[in-house]
Amino acid sequence: MVWKGRHHSLLAQEGMIDHCLAAYTFSKSYSMSGWRLGFAVASESVAEAIGKMINTSLSCTPPFIQLAGQAALQKDAEERDRTMRQFREKVELLTRGLNQIDGFRALEPAATFYVFPNVAPICNRSGITSHGLAMYLLEGADEKLGIACLGGECFGEAGAGFLRFSCAEPNERLERAVEFLPVALSREDRVAAYLENRPAFRLQRPYPTEG
Repeated sequence: MVWKGRHHSLLAQEGMIDHCLAAYTFSKSYSMSGWRLGFAVASESVAEAIGKMINTSLSCTPPFIQLAGQAALQKDAEERDRTMRQFREKVELLTRGLNQIDGFRALEPAATFYVFPNVAPICNRSGITSHGLAMYLLEGADEKLGIACLGGECFGEAGAGFLRFSCAEPNERLERAVEFLPVALSREDRVAAYLENRPAFRLQRPYPTEG
């Protein structure tokens, strides 16, 4: 999933096959995330060592899954490319929608199907951590509707003040989420009530924001 430029593998460099191992999965490219199938590109000696490790730890990936992976590699390039175009469309749709909401600032991802907007102004205004904001959107903003996302803190200290949204949903649901976000954020009484019940989500120090 590379939307800008192209992926460059170290293995493409002369002589690197003896010094590198490239590991891939079928999860995203072929929508086989539940099948737990992958493959590696390496020198013969490394491949033999991997085979020994797999034999003692996993024994064998079920044959029907191996056959599905083989079919994907040999026959599904067109389907894969179509799916990748759909993911890119979703990324662009969500990024564009989030950037139209006051307090959101998202860079268009160069790869993957997640959008990681900065929401520090919203958190500072409401006195809530970004993880708390994610939880509020999921369970506190409305009785019947919620938005699932993750607070940036889940990915390390540098992620504080951000939210992570997945684009792996139908376009209609992404559009509905974008429409609901301003409504959820405008319900200040609900935010205050949510923080009253979950004081651990109170923001202790304002997040830095750009001028």
